[in-house]
Amino acid sequence: MDMLERHAEILKQVKEKGTVKISELSKELNTSRETIRKDIYILDKKQKLSSIRGGATFLKKGIEETRYGQRTVLDIIEKKEIAKLALNYIKDGNTIFLDYGTSVVELAKAIESSPLHDITVITNSLNVVDIFRYSTKNSLILLGGGLRSEEGSLSGPLTLTNIDNLYCNVGFFGCSGLSIQSGITNHYFSEVEVSKKMLSHSMNKVLLADHDKFNQIALYKTADVSELDVIITDKKTPLDIIDKYKHIGIPVINSSSKIKLSTLKD
Repeated sequence: MDMLERHAEILKQVKEKGTVKISELSKELNTSRETIRKDIYILDKKQKLSSIRGGATFLKKGIEETRYGQRTVLDIIEKKEIAKLALNYIKDGNTIFLDYGTSVVELAKAIESSPLHDITVITNSLNVVDIFRYSTKNSLILLGGGLRSEEGSLSGPLTLTNIDNLYCNVGFFGCSGLSIQSGITNHYFSEVEVSKKMLSHSMNKVLLADHDKFNQIALYKTADVSELDVIITDKKTPLDIIDKYKHIGIPVINSSSKIKLSTLKD
């Protein structure tokens, strides 16, 4: 199979599956991983797909990994709406986890500017640290680990070890993709491992997902949607999508919804 044939097959699979792995393409096309990696690099430069660690994904708004600075201004009104709603799930004196996503960072800003106090924030995000760094009413626990500078996130073996003896009342998580079939998905394996462990150390699990994240699939699975207690989204998320999640017992709320705090465990 020559290069053009490989490119055509890779694009076909990306279109059909949404996300493909280099290891799987290598086996199916009987080609080395390095060759597939170069093919993906070329197609990415031609803007035919989006290259991600370990594979490639469909070049479509809302699913490709973009630079953090660009993502902070995408759907900013919706993210602020989500953050405002998320405040209802935090009580004075709670210990919470905030991951590295941009929607979660908006929640961090909302917490610090709200009347909430004596909150202990656990995080693996330097962007969250920046918000609470000089806080006089809340405290901060930063998980150590290796730094992915473009995201400002910490992950790796050290991070996972530091989680061992930490537990929280509520964990707030972001995502790159969300679907009932594939669950919560993200782009980076090491960060997914942190999220998985913190999910198991959170009494209540809340996902912050703007409308662009629904029916999208990134490379690595974080969890099934059944593991969540609440999904908070914005008003642009279609009602039929919200109803599908409610049908399987997962509350999905936006500013038009009303749900009592008692849905979370004390």
